[in-house]
Amino acid sequence: MKSKKIDTIISSIGKLPTLPTVYMKLSHLLTTPDSSIKMISNIISEDQAVAAMVLKIVNSASYGFYNKIGDLQRAIVILGMNEIKSLVLAASMSTIVKDFKSSNAFNMQQFWKHAIGCAIIAKVLAETAYLKDPEDVFTGGLLHDIGKLIHATYLCEEFNDVVANVVKTGSQMSESEKKILGFDHAQTGSALAKKWNLPWKTVNMIAYHHLSYMPDTLTKEIAAVHIGNSLCVAFRMGSGGEKRIPIVNQKAWEILELKLSDLEYVMQRSTKLFEESISIMEFE
Repeated sequence: MKSKKIDTIISSIGKLPTLPTVYMKLSHLLTTPDSSIKMISNIISEDQAVAAMVLKIVNSASYGFYNKIGDLQRAIVILGMNEIKSLVLAASMSTIVKDFKSSNAFNMQQFWKHAIGCAIIAKVLAETAYLKDPEDVFTGGLLHDIGKLIHATYLCEEFNDVVANVVKTGSQMSESEKKILGFDHAQTGSALAKKWNLPWKTVNMIAYHHLSYMPDTLTKEIAAVHIGNSLCVAFRMGSGGEKRIPIVNQKAWEILELKLSDLEYVMQRSTKLFEESISIMEFE
């Protein structure tokens, strides 16, 4: 792993995206014992676009309330603290992605849809496998390809060559990145996650989501994001630029202890949530 080279690239980029202020404030608040619904509501209200999206989501078909919910504090109670944190990150990241321009080589709208799709499938897999914190897995899925965004923006010419090689050879993007750049988006993404001071659990989900090399300990969270990514590509939920479906590592499936019969439920549930999420998180 060319970690020094990646760290140099990360540190030399002056305009790297930072974690949104609202998300950072919310993350800090949720770790304090005296946090309240009103305090959380006040933080979310600092960004009207995020607040509006939270209300859109709680009023979506997934929750099925007869009367429309217009009060942010009530929405927070209904959704729960962990889900609120994930939704604020998703809403905030959507605004960051919109600031980056699509190119002939890389479509940002399709990239964002892929990120949402992977996050949703990984979360549903985590729920089905009875993981303790499915929302943490959602975060890992949402950010798993953030390294591609950095490559497409700050290593534009080299990344165009990467994409051209993927189209020409049909290889996985990570393989083409290693060939042309000397490192892949999982390595760059995890380096950025460290710079953002994200939890190690999240860093590892980003770093190992392809399982092209195995971590010292394969966790169920990593396995869920790994499988979520492959299923997202298979069901064409957006596009991260891949031209073929990544092969699922058998160990990832085994560690989640799911049956093949669980797969139908996972995809039905995920497809419904994906369609709702994309309609709410409009990307123009």
